[in-house]
Amino acid sequence: MKPKELFDYLKEKNINCFCGVPDSLLKDFCAYIEDNTSQNEHTITANEGNAIALACGNYLASGNIALVYMQNSGIGNCINPLLSLSDEEVYNIPLLMFIGWRGEPNKKDEPQHIKQGKLTDKLLDKIGIKCEIMPNSFEMAKISLDKAFDYMQETKKPFAFIIRKDTFERYIKKSDIQNSYTLEREVAIAEILKKLKSSDIVVSTTGYISREVYEIREKYSQSHKQDFLTVGSMGHTSSIALGIALKKPDRTIYCFDGDGSFLMHQGSIIVNASKDLVNFKHIIFNNEAHDSVGAQPCATKNAKITKIALNSGYKKVYSVKTRKQLLKVLPKFMSDKCTSLLEIKVKCGARADLGRPKEKPFINKEIFMENLNQVEFSYKGAIKNLSKILKEEKYKKPLVFTGKKSFEKIKPLIENELKKVKPKFYNDFSTNPKKEEVDLAIEKIKSKYDVIIAIGGGSVIDFAKAFRYYSKTKTKLIAIPTTFGTGSEATQFAVIYIDNIKQSLDEKSILPEFAIIDSNFSKNTSKYLKASCAMDAYCQAIESFWAVKSTHLSRKYAKKAIELCRENIINYVNNEDEAAMENMAQASNLAGKAINISRTTASHALSYKITTDYGIPHGHAVALTIKNLIKKNFELKNELNDKRGKEFLSNIFDELKNLLDKDIDEYFNNLFKQIELEMDFEKLNIKDIEELAISVNLDRMKNNPLKLNQDDLLDLLGCKP
Repeated sequence: MKPKELFDYLKEKNINCFCGVPDSLLKDFCAYIEDNTSQNEHTITANEGNAIALACGNYLASGNIALVYMQNSGIGNCINPLLSLSDEEVYNIPLLMFIGWRGEPNKKDEPQHIKQGKLTDKLLDKIGIKCEIMPNSFEMAKISLDKAFDYMQETKKPFAFIIRKDTFERYIKKSDIQNSYTLEREVAIAEILKKLKSSDIVVSTTGYISREVYEIREKYSQSHKQDFLTVGSMGHTSSIALGIALKKPDRTIYCFDGDGSFLMHQGSIIVNASKDLVNFKHIIFNNEAHDSVGAQPCATKNAKITKIALNSGYKKVYSVKTRKQLLKVLPKFMSDKCTSLLEIKVKCGARADLGRPKEKPFINKEIFMENLNQVEFSYKGAIKNLSKILKEEKYKKPLVFTGKKSFEKIKPLIENELKKVKPKFYNDFSTNPKKEEVDLAIEKIKSKYDVIIAIGGGSVIDFAKAFRYYSKTKTKLIAIPTTFGTGSEATQFAVIYIDNIKQSLDEKSILPEFAIIDSNFSKNTSKYLKASCAMDAYCQAIESFWAVKSTHLSRKYAKKAIELCRENIINYVNNEDEAAMENMAQASNLAGKAINISRTTASHALSYKITTDYGIPHGHAVALTIKNLIKKNFELKNELNDKRGKEFLSNIFDELKNLLDKDIDEYFNNLFKQIELEMDFEKLNIKDIEELAISVNLDRMKNNPLKLNQDDLLDLLGCKP
């Protein structure tokens, strides 16, 4: 229907107060209202609850019903005044609501609208608001409106019309909302993103801003890991950013906010300021309009945002309106050691071809949470990021732990990355690090260092973690694996031997802050070492998949790692295939992330004494029992450790069978043959099988899905009791 027809009919019904928050489904009708009302008749409010209260005030003063418009996502903001102000059991005040139906069932829409769309009519019904879908024919709409007005006049209760997409004919505003600013928002965002460090976090508000952040990252082939793109929850972006900043004091959090979002829950900025955080940076892109829902004017036009922020407790504020001013102010703003705010005045509008994030919000969340724990660079040639990190974080004196022989082949490459700093190298420890070696390192290393770098296999990274733990230093750790198996760069635990007995450190504080996984480092590695390391990753992924402590996320990591191992391990071990190397580097890292959540199970528990007593590398030692452990678990005959039950485990095992091969014996026998990994205990000179079984602490087996006794362990070791 024509917006004019409906507007004129509402005026006939004595509606002279229009208020609300703009919505894309109502933009044509709202544009007509804006063009054809006085300032006293039309108010674009800070939030939807604000509009309900204004409508009630209008009724108290005039006795006339007001029209409140909004998107259905705004119903939440309305519930308090609807139930405690206009409700029949309180003041019994009628008002008319037009609610845009985003996420209408069976119609394509953005993820943040789906649940709201399903529940729109149900929510209104639950809070006692009678509602109806607005007809798109004016003649039918009049009939519905007449009934609604009769109802409101008789009951003094609110009434809501749910507005579908394309209910209104297109209306072109007489004059577009314009401001005098020339700086494009997308240009400003790009300039800021260029200046951020690898460890910096961006939390961006709903609408064009998040879409532009995503597009700029895509344009420059940058990672999305450090961005939380808020697709809904308008007005709450700075509170999300504050929550992250409070828990991650070592990361700088940049809140990319809009003026409409800032206005909607302005009280939150007082809370932000009260925390006085050094790592919280608030940026407001102000174009004085609700840009993505029809460019309706925003009340911030007459507001002094920087003065509001100062009066709310922000320590420093800045305001710019040109690219030149932005580039001048940015370094000061970014280096402030206090809660600060930057207002960037930008022109209205966005590119017509502006896209949307390809990933679903929950995927963005999972990737983002990963990056909050660790900044990761994982690809061929990723080592170039070492000098970048040192420069960004202003590290000058790194303490570098390395292997002995393994470091020689990459030494020139590492030295090139360290040429602008003064590193101290240390490698005085064994392949299976001992506590006394850590103590000796703490005693020997007296010179000051500002960052720890671990370059090597799992043992080197574990040694660096143990050094960090026992020296009680808060110095950050950069982990750079040169073999791909343990995934130690992605875990918060380390293996250390005390009196020749394996011990595990397990502390969040020893998870490396940075990980650089460069697949090039596996070049020219011996076939045996590649096979042993690759099997460590493969076994970790398998064990993580069924572990009692497994979660949806850990199984997701484990599943991907299993798929990558299955498809690449033989080619990786036998050839210098670059694609296989990159895939196995990724598999190792994913397996590390998986066990960091779930931990490992029986094969790993059995492996440690095999390694210490017989000198068999860890990955090879784990592989010795994995085939029998898979078969034992698949039988599902033993009592369960996992309280999720037999049906749950049965489903997990069925999925694992599909990931591997239904004939486990044939699959693993063929695999071990092709990668030339010896499985015969006799040929490996492994004796005293019973002692191996007895040596395992059964308490450590509680993470295995099935309970295993000593006889079961003998069975896994190939010695039937």
